Amino acid sequence: MTMQSTFSHLSRQLWKARSVSFFAALAVCVTGCGVTLSPVKRAPVQIFLLETSLPTNSQALLVRFEETLTGTPLTETVWDNVSGAFADARESKQIGFTQDYSQLIPAQIIAGVPGAVAVGTRPDYTRIIIPFGRIFEGVFQSGLQKAFPNSITCSNQSDEFKAPAAEETNRMVSLKVAEFKVWEKPLNHLNLKAQVECKVYRMGVTNRPEFIFQVCNQATNQSIGSVLSTSSGFIKGMNKISNRFAAALSEDVLRQLQAIVGN
Repeated sequence: MTMQSTFSHLSRQLWKARSVSFFAALAVCVTGCGVTLSPVKRAPVQIFLLETSLPTNSQALLVRFEETLTGTPLTETVWDNVSGAFADARESKQIGFTQDYSQLIPAQIIAGVPGAVAVGTRPDYTRIIIPFGRIFEGVFQSGLQKAFPNSITCSNQSDEFKAPAAEETNRMVSLKVAEFKVWEKPLNHLNLKAQVECKVYRMGVTNRPEFIFQVCNQATNQSIGSVLSTSSGFIKGMNKISNRFAAALSEDVLRQLQAIVGN
């Protein structure tokens, strides 16, 4: 075998090794929130019960969840990192992300490892879908039953507040998710920011709130996995972080309500 043919043979072998490594890395490391080659990745959203150390309060409250988007129940309001809040009954029951594979960063050879490559992505090529309306309402209701077990809830599209049971409540509480934002930075790390507006009314005097307060929270740099994580692993991380974030907001609201209404 001549030196030229030997060099040609080695070149073909190196290219073959790099090609195999590239596709293996692509299958494992197509991330920025995922691994499978399907661009749409979703799973049913899970609501975690709020674990709180707040004492039980016997006051009976009527809690009403206001709309963030006009004409859309809070439970059907979804947020993403592209357009913000939008109404979608189907998406409100699931959580996940959608990827744009055209934005993949070109593969690079890993120094010192012959034939190996690294495939990277940018955080801005992943559309993150979080049904925060359903998550917040569900988490808050679980905490309300612990902090104010005699309370009832309804939406502002419901006539439930006119029901006889509401006549036994002492105050009506209006809750509105005025702001929610989600973004990814750095890669595979979620950042969440929210503001909830709370108005407390005396029953029978619903044209003028007795108290108004806002609860704000921000969680940054929340890891949801590594480049070797599966898409289902990423989604589980998203679900956990979103529930934990909603729990912090809910507990803050409940704490302030207990301070307002007393025993």
